Amino acid sequence: MDILEKVQKMVKVEITGGICGFTTQVYAEDKTGYKASFQLESQCPNWKKINEVLGGKELNMMTELFKDKKTGTLNSQVLEVSLKMIPHISCPVISGILKALEVSVGLALPKDAAITFK
Repeated sequence: MDILEKVQKMVKVEITGGICGFTTQVYAEDKTGYKASFQLESQCPNWKKINEVLGGKELNMMTELFKDKKTGTLNSQVLEVSLKMIPHISCPVISGILKALEVSVGLALPKDAAITFK
């Protein structure tokens, strides 16, 4: 695979956490067959720890994004690790990582999302 193909398969997302002021970059890469990995660059010390655990690990997107049809359980490593290690569970980085991974394997189109207080 040449560098252009690799860049085209990479999804980059920037997430601003909110009042904490931290910014996190998510780099999600398609590994084919609904498998993907991500790396984080973050000012947040908690997300740096998550990256040490999950960054670069190949993840099955069907397991990460969807409940098991038979049992109704969710077996997402991203959610499991994040909920154990991130003290603020409403942090938008959690959904940003999952959305970047989803787009990287072609299960969604890239479209900005927002939470806007009025």
